Amino acid sequence: MLSLVNDRISLTLSPDYGARVTALTDRATGRQWLVTGEQSRDTGEDAVYGAKEAIGWDECFPTVLACSHPGWDRPLRDHGALWGRPWATDSATADCVETRFETPAFRFVRRLSLSGAAVVADYQVTNLGTAPLPYLWSQHCLLATNPGDRIILTGHENLRANGEPFLWPNHPRRDLGRVGAKDEGFALKAYSETPRPASAAVTGPEGGLRLDWQGLPAFGLWLCYGGWPAGDPVHQVALEPTTAAADHLAAADTLGQTRWLGAKTTHTWSVRMTMTDPERRTPQ
Repeated sequence: MLSLVNDRISLTLSPDYGARVTALTDRATGRQWLVTGEQSRDTGEDAVYGAKEAIGWDECFPTVLACSHPGWDRPLRDHGALWGRPWATDSATADCVETRFETPAFRFVRRLSLSGAAVVADYQVTNLGTAPLPYLWSQHCLLATNPGDRIILTGHENLRANGEPFLWPNHPRRDLGRVGAKDEGFALKAYSETPRPASAAVTGPEGGLRLDWQGLPAFGLWLCYGGWPAGDPVHQVALEPTTAAADHLAAADTLGQTRWLGAKTTHTWSVRMTMTDPERRTPQ
């Protein structure tokens, strides 16, 4: 395990397990932002990313859900090739760490650095082969939220859930702008387009976390308030900047949003995650 710390943030990650961030704490409030739990030992090619796996902060690449794609010579694993696999640590200091996952086909590098109240995640993926490589990437931070916390989206367009459009936060099933109770029995995955600089945040009386990005065309929102999985439901929210408004790479093709990485070329992008102060509630 490796740790980063400054006056405002402490962060712990496990390079041997997909460089998963297992703890992200706001030291000003003591709030732990990530869903925690034991790491699943099932990380094989047929592994399913279920409730036991759905903890912490992973990177999904080159797909989210399992699928097949003609640009890859094998079926693509549920939630991608990176989670649960050993990464190399290229550098580490008290407030910055760079880790890498590499195969003969590609190299995926993530650099995490602390800057005041923010974690900056810088990404770099390189095609090591001789043919173009298709991919979808999604940041997969599973957040431990409280019922009544607010979810705020800025710079988002064309929101859809299950193929149906809606205007934030007024989904037909509920107001999506408020985190639900642990036993509500609700689960939903929605997507939006983010053609301009955008943000997504969770905020409440115990503090907030805001994600900012630009140059990433889409955003995924996972809400689960005791609605998944059957028999052992969980309570979690995921704010997911992504390269495609799709659950898997084949669906990204259908939308025309697959990213193609040319031979011996590199793509880069970044996401900034900022701790924000607790909300002050107006007396009723």
